[in-house]
This record gives sequence, C-alpha cells and structure tokens, in this order.
Amino acid sequence: MKLNRGNIVLCKVPMPSEKLREFKLRPGLIVSKDLNNKRLDDVIIAICTSNISKHQELTQYLVEGDEVAQAGIKVASVVKCESLLTINKSMVIKVLGTVSESGIRKVNSCLKDALELK
Repeated sequence: MKLNRGNIVLCKVPMPSEKLREFKLRPGLIVSKDLNNKRLDDVIIAICTSNISKHQELTQYLVEGDEVAQAGIKVASVVKCESLLTINKSMVIKVLGTVSESGIRKVNSCLKDALELK
C-alpha cells in the first residue's frame, strides 16, 4: 500500500497500558515526509479525533466542511499535532482520504507550534 504525507489512514493505535498490548482503530494523518514513507517500514502519524472541543488550540487542525469528505472521515474532526506516533506500516488498515494542500500548510503550522520549531 502506498502511503503519502497528507493521507488520512485508519490504523491500529496502541492504547496506554502497561505493555502496550491493547489497540484501537483510529484515524491518523501521515505527517512523515514521503521520502521516508517510501524507504522505511514506519510512518509518523498525528492522531485524529471527532472531539473538537479544543479545535482552537494552535496545535490542532480542524477538518470541516467539504474537506471532511475529501479526508474520508464521517464527521468534523481535529488532527492533534501534539499527539504524534510512529507506527509500523503493517498497522495501517487502509487509506481513508487526503487532507487538502491548504490543510497540510495549516498542519505544518500546528506541528511547528507543538514541537516549538521556528
């Protein structure tokens, strides 16, 4: 399966537990660069959630309106750029959709804030 930066994917995400043996299916946005997505067995994702109560935080990008369908999700959701995970590609179930180019630029800004990058 070809995975690109900007893809929203359905993946098995480890749940916080003592041995990280429990998983939950969740959408995530691939934020790792495409060169790494091609050559490595892992991808970096930002977790997505339909809990949009904190969508105005600088570290969260709100997917809403027409972009919801393009992203392949069912309801408005946020990309939590403060919640990054590296997962093996085998944990990706399928690609749901893609975030728009303007969305990726906003995600980049959210990532910069979350990681305190200049």
